[in-house]
Amino acid sequence: MENPALIQIKPMQKPEKILYFSTGIIVCMVAVSGILFYCFKINLVNYISDIPLCPFHAVTGKPCPGCGMSRAFLLLGQLKITEALRMNMFSLPFLMLMIIFFVKGSIPLWLQNKFLVYTALFSVIIVWIIRLMQ
Repeated sequence: MENPALIQIKPMQKPEKILYFSTGIIVCMVAVSGILFYCFKINLVNYISDIPLCPFHAVTGKPCPGCGMSRAFLLLGQLKITEALRMNMFSLPFLMLMIIFFVKGSIPLWLQNKFLVYTALFSVIIVWIIRLMQ
């Protein structure tokens, strides 16, 4: 007879491992940014502001929906939330979702709701169109 208190966790498949690894790198990048800023007064945002990180922007000259996300993550690591949201307004919710995924090791069921996913994608597209018109 099996113990009902034991929860069986299925091993991650390759795409989940890649996503988990990528998420871990980003979460660590945010933490390192905060540590460097508060312990050593090194602001990584100043070092990457002149480097074009977005291939879409480099080719078209227009921002993509993710433009500013790297700098926003670094600013979030420094707890500069308003500046991060100015860089990319989806940076804080996206980072929070990545931390949840990194801690849990899987995508929560409530995030697999199609209505929620389509609403989020629609919001990103609307904000991108507004950014393009500026």
